[in-house]
Amino acid sequence: MNNTVRNTLIVDDHLLFAEGLARILSDMQNLKLQKIASSYNEVTRLLSQQHIDLILLDIKLKDENGIEICLLIKNLYPHIKVILISMFDPDSLSVEIKKCNADGYIPKSTDAQIVKDTINAILQGEKVFLELGNNSAKETPIEKLITSREKEIIALIKQGKTAKEISDILNISVFTVDTHRKNILKKLNLSSIKSLIAFSFNNKL
Repeated sequence: MNNTVRNTLIVDDHLLFAEGLARILSDMQNLKLQKIASSYNEVTRLLSQQHIDLILLDIKLKDENGIEICLLIKNLYPHIKVILISMFDPDSLSVEIKKCNADGYIPKSTDAQIVKDTINAILQGEKVFLELGNNSAKETPIEKLITSREKEIIALIKQGKTAKEISDILNISVFTVDTHRKNILKKLNLSSIKSLIAFSFNNKL
């Protein structure tokens, strides 16, 4: 992994959560937290004053829309990695989240270690959207529910490939493979890889 220290900004108007996130980031030697901001005006002022590599941005600020802020940031500073965070179910916003050019999404309920792993994967160039688009399989046709990447992973799982082998074949991290597998199981309401394999054969995935 690249040992470069990335200047980081948290944008969240809930100070208690922001300080908790800051403590998680303090354990990561490749990150340096520059500031906790609570508005777009603060963000633009900070970006004009110093180089920022990573922004963790709350979707819902008090008087502002984090998705719109993300789009503005990515248009002005395309090099900055922007990870959206939220305490709300993002399914209704899944299209907007991905259209705003965000590099990832992390629910605020996520375990600290998964937060760190997700950030590291995104800093390495991957896009990771945790728990995004996990609607019930009974409500959505399977063809629309499962993404093309997930279909690739299912096909490799059916071939008996391990997570490491899949990561090598698709040129993604093992963490991303595991995240996809968990999302697939959740989407299809399945409890194990064995049940996934049986389901995929029965439904010609």
